[in-house]
Amino acid sequence: MLHFGSSAICTGLCLAWLGACSAAQPKSRDAVFGGTGALVKELPLAPAPASSGTGPCAQGVPPSDVALLDDFEDGDNKPFKGYHREAWWFTVSDHTEGSKLSPDGKFAPARLAAAESNPPDNLFAAHVQASGQTEWGALFATTLRWSDAGLKCPLNVSAFRGVKFRAKGPGSVRFKVDVPGTTPTDYGGECTKGCYDSPGKVITLSDHWDEYVVPWDRLQQGGWGTEVRFDPARVLGVGFAIDVKALPADFWVDDIALIPKATAP
Repeated sequence: MLHFGSSAICTGLCLAWLGACSAAQPKSRDAVFGGTGALVKELPLAPAPASSGTGPCAQGVPPSDVALLDDFEDGDNKPFKGYHREAWWFTVSDHTEGSKLSPDGKFAPARLAAAESNPPDNLFAAHVQASGQTEWGALFATTLRWSDAGLKCPLNVSAFRGVKFRAKGPGSVRFKVDVPGTTPTDYGGECTKGCYDSPGKVITLSDHWDEYVVPWDRLQQGGWGTEVRFDPARVLGVGFAIDVKALPADFWVDDIALIPKATAP
């Protein structure tokens, strides 16, 4: 199991991971958002069966009970602290020559304009800008791990039915959830071929703040990688991917939280 001991290690890992993603995708003239040659499906994925893997994480870990992922008010690159929850925000792109990404590498929240803040409760949010990427695009994301005494396993979010967040653009981003079946073994996953096709959903942002809700049963893969079933009990990260067709991008995200199952749809 890979140990994310610092944000620097996390960022280096994600650079290698996403670079491999670009190389792994098959070439096709039918390029669509979410992966080259992706197939768009409207039906939700079926519930995932129990894990059949081996090792200390095979039997799963206790469900997480902290709904807030981050409101960015602490001003750092770590999501809101949950019990045994370890995570790091980062940004990364394909580093096309001449391209731009802000923030680049180590993430830091941005101060909201006075008209959009509500002191002292809402002063910061995530602000991502990207342009000029031509291979796979850019990504704003966080790792998610259950961590205890050196053991790191996928986070169990089965007590929740989805995620919600506030955001503004305009533009399109793809909210995605990384799972062991789409993550290579070198980076704590179980995938050995056709990796990185994580379940997700394309979100079209307006030019003003709105709340967006993404239920787990509406997540779908791009269709170009190894097919997996989504299991909310085994999650390795969440993020917002920007496809090259959606560039240039300039969007804000705030108040990212998991939705308890008891909450009415």
